Formats: sequence, structure tokens, C-alpha cells
Amino acid sequence: MLPNIHCGRCRRQLITPAERRVLELVARGYTNPQIAQALTISIDTVSLHRSKVMRKLGLHKPNELKRFAEGYIQLKEQSPDVSKR
Repeated sequence: MLPNIHCGRCRRQLITPAERRVLELVARGYTNPQIAQALTISIDTVSLHRSKVMRKLGLHKPNELKRFAEGYIQLKEQSPDVSKR
């Protein structure tokens, strides 16, 4: 049986590692040029990652992405690191 790609959890799992790195910096309030410099990628690549995440999550406004990113970072920081076990 194929996974239901319409559920929120499944869509979040489709976010790539590169998109996650951009999300982390969005959550910390970085601008696109600052993200590009921090990750040594182009501003266009940052914009592409942001728009892909927004599409995958069904977000329509940049402030929705920022709120999601902030919540994502909070959850990530609260989760125990399983690799240390």
C-alpha cells in the first residue's frame, strides 16, 4: 500500500536535508541573502528551497513558513537525539 502523501506527517517527511537546513535558518530569522551566505548557495537556490517547502506543506505566505519553521526547530530541539543511544 502506498503512503498517503496528503497527510501532514508524510509531506513533512518529503522535505529534503537541504530544505531542512534552509528552514532552520528561516526559523532563526535569517534573510534569503544571509541564508545563501551561511550555506554557500545562491539566493535563487534559497528561494527555490523555500518555495518547494511551502508547496509541499500547503503554505501560501512567507509568515506561514516562518511559523512552521519555528515550530519545527522547537520540536527538533526538544526531541532526544536517538543517535547518542
